[in-house]
Amino acid sequence: MRALSYRTLLLALFVSTLSQSVAQIQRPTGGLSPLSGTNQDGNHWKDGTEQDGETTQKTDVPVGLYVWQIDPLFGTVRPAEPDTVAHGFHNDAFNTGRTGRYNDTGNLGSPRQSRYFSDAAMQAFTPQFEFARPYDYFITTPGQWLFTNTKSPFMNITYHECGNKQNGEDRIKAVFAVNSGKRIGLGFKLDYLYGRGYYPSQSTAHFNGSLFGSYIAPRYQLHAIYYANHLKNAENGGIENDDYVNRPEIFPTRYGTADMPTRLTKTWNKLNVNTFYLTHRYSLGFEARRLPDGKLQRTSAQSGLLKDVVATDSAIQRTVGDSLTTAQGGQTSTAQADSIAAIPIEFVPVAGIIHTFRLDHDNRRLLSNLATSAANTTFWNDFYLPGDSVNDYTSHLHAQNVVALELREGFNRWAKAGLRLFARHDYYRYTLPDEQRRQTAYTENYFSLGAQLLKSQGRTFHYNVLGEMRTSGTDWGEFNVEADADVRFRIGRDTMKVALKGQLLNERPTFYYRHYHGRNAWWDDDLDKRFTARVTAEAAYGKTRLAVHLMTQQKPYFYRMKLTPTTTGTDGETLMLRSVGVEQSAGNVSAFAADLGRDFAFGPFRWENLFTVQLTTDKTLQPLPVFTAYTNLYLHFKIAGVLTTDLGADARFFTEYEAPDYEPAIGGYALQDSRYAVKIGNYPIVNVYANFHLKHTRFYLMASHVNYSAGGGNPFLTPHYPLNRLVIRFGLSWNFFN
Repeated sequence: MRALSYRTLLLALFVSTLSQSVAQIQRPTGGLSPLSGTNQDGNHWKDGTEQDGETTQKTDVPVGLYVWQIDPLFGTVRPAEPDTVAHGFHNDAFNTGRTGRYNDTGNLGSPRQSRYFSDAAMQAFTPQFEFARPYDYFITTPGQWLFTNTKSPFMNITYHECGNKQNGEDRIKAVFAVNSGKRIGLGFKLDYLYGRGYYPSQSTAHFNGSLFGSYIAPRYQLHAIYYANHLKNAENGGIENDDYVNRPEIFPTRYGTADMPTRLTKTWNKLNVNTFYLTHRYSLGFEARRLPDGKLQRTSAQSGLLKDVVATDSAIQRTVGDSLTTAQGGQTSTAQADSIAAIPIEFVPVAGIIHTFRLDHDNRRLLSNLATSAANTTFWNDFYLPGDSVNDYTSHLHAQNVVALELREGFNRWAKAGLRLFARHDYYRYTLPDEQRRQTAYTENYFSLGAQLLKSQGRTFHYNVLGEMRTSGTDWGEFNVEADADVRFRIGRDTMKVALKGQLLNERPTFYYRHYHGRNAWWDDDLDKRFTARVTAEAAYGKTRLAVHLMTQQKPYFYRMKLTPTTTGTDGETLMLRSVGVEQSAGNVSAFAADLGRDFAFGPFRWENLFTVQLTTDKTLQPLPVFTAYTNLYLHFKIAGVLTTDLGADARFFTEYEAPDYEPAIGGYALQDSRYAVKIGNYPIVNVYANFHLKHTRFYLMASHVNYSAGGGNPFLTPHYPLNRLVIRFGLSWNFFN
């Protein structure tokens, strides 16, 4: 989609900015609940202004946006920040992440995989539709969703674009949020991504439509999401010869990106990823006033079960009459009584019940109209189904119910921690073709019991411990134990933050590692459980951040490529025919990583750095770059006192390693065949950019991959999938209130 040109966008931007009459209100500073629009325990309103305090008094429209995320298992509210900061906005145009942590196949919206083993998801027993994982750049899961509470209707429109009608990339996203009173928040999101691709048969077309809502009351809370994603990715199998890029001088013809020969044509991966998510809770408790000393003064006597649950203290037992007895000789002070009676009454939750429901309905289809067969093929080596075309289809249905009983922390001075007991049921249904292409259904049921102990209140120390055991009824031994803790304390002018995270997970391989049926890939393997132990320690002080990660796995499993050389009958060129399967190691593999981040500021000069070292005990089972770096050097200043500007360049680099290859048959990444493995890396990627922020608007102009040179270096993030060359990019994000 290319409805807007650079000139049209820039003209609309500045005309609208000059004519905009909506002003901001001062950021509230109280300690009330989120529904009142003020801060509480680190949660923040955002009014679309810079974070350096630029605000003006309210004139017409109340402007304020409060956002939060939830824990996907229990629906617990977690503080979050809306995406309104201009800094780094230009890097949202890439699949590879703001600091370039991911490998991809080169085009906007293409499948990706992280180069960092520490990015693997910590949450256990998650939905098992493997084909959606490489598209996490586009798909937003319930745990990543931003729920909203806004003082006036809010809309954000974000647009990224580059190139032209033949090879350009476009993404436009609109988010709308509105409140019905203080308790009900509603909204929707529309997201459309279209990457034509600079190389042949590389286009992507993704669409997302989402609805979300929340209801927040003292006794009852509800969060709901429904999202539908349709993703289409054209497959070209990579270029035929890497030397087209690395050594173009050896060929009689200099290929441009648009006419460079590729391994596949007329081949597509299509996915539908749909989810309905609902979590709600009902709380039991009492009404009380919170006295200046922090104690709670209950307004009425409690009886029944709740009386037995509440560990009453002296402050709760006291009642307020027309007067209070002072400490001076038992005299009555009407002024004190009036001041306490003026303290608002609040609901104090003590216990509650939580229910979470999730329904996933997904499918994936691989289509190829390329006339290939076992007797005439240039790409795949294995053929398990008849015919001269590919039409592989699989579907996935997942229904999850979680019921939890909780005892809340903080309802009196003795309740220093919260406790949850929960049960979970997961139902899975998959379909795969049989030898006659008929769809066969597979069903699995899992039952889980678990408990969680946590302390989330307070400013200094927090912890969370969760344990869970799962069984299918016939298969036993799956468990997950994870814990995290953090502490904050003051040292000099800054606060030291230290966090520890750990996990022990014994888990059955997901369904598609055990079963897959397709025309060019087929397996049914009874794999053993994989045991994983992970530890992460993080520390941050001022502008310095340090993290250390350790992980070990017993019996790891993975996708593995197998290559078979063949000689074509036309020009005698040797091609590698591809096979893919699943392997499981009988031994262990361990990995270590250390991340160091350090930022500097010298007047208007800013320099940000992130360096990572990774080591592994087996480079063939867990290939990792030894050293990875991201650096960003820029000038930060204002034009005419109102246009905040970042003008600079950033670079990404990692040492060479045998990165996993992308395999269209499974729509994901697989370890290379070690006999014919190629390496990528030792190649910097440099972008030059200008970021701007004016009131409610962010925009940028960027030249990406400015260091590209024909035949210079090794410009690949995935074997045989070259990077785009020098490209000029533009992006715009606009917030509207009312």
